[in-house]
Amino acid sequence: MLAPGVRIVRGPDWSWGNQDGGEGHVGTVCEIGKAGAVGSPDKTVVVQWDNGTRTNYRVGYLGKFDLRAIDNAQIGVKHPNIVCDGCDSQGIAGMRYKCSVCYDYDLCYMCYHGDKHDVTHSFKRFDSATSTG
Repeated sequence: MLAPGVRIVRGPDWSWGNQDGGEGHVGTVCEIGKAGAVGSPDKTVVVQWDNGTRTNYRVGYLGKFDLRAIDNAQIGVKHPNIVCDGCDSQGIAGMRYKCSVCYDYDLCYMCYHGDKHDVTHSFKRFDSATSTG
């Protein structure tokens, strides 16, 4: 089952050209579609590709599967008392990135990879709430 934070590649019904950056390129599930939603209906997900493209794809919608999970190691990982300073999300899900230069500055996966902070600063990555970075 796909969930926010799952890393994905093209699946068996891929028909979107090189939106993902090309065969073998990787993205991250950001949102899960909901019944009645216009932009992301049920049985779809929004993906942020590592190349910067962000759009939604079918995961059972009309019987089609555009994606395949490749790494779900971060599913269920939550940093409950950490706020992402890039998007103000409370409780970072998945990997946490802590700036080694600035005091108390943390980013979620999406903000870190979206260059939401000074890209010349080094960061520590925390894979779980108990990891030391």
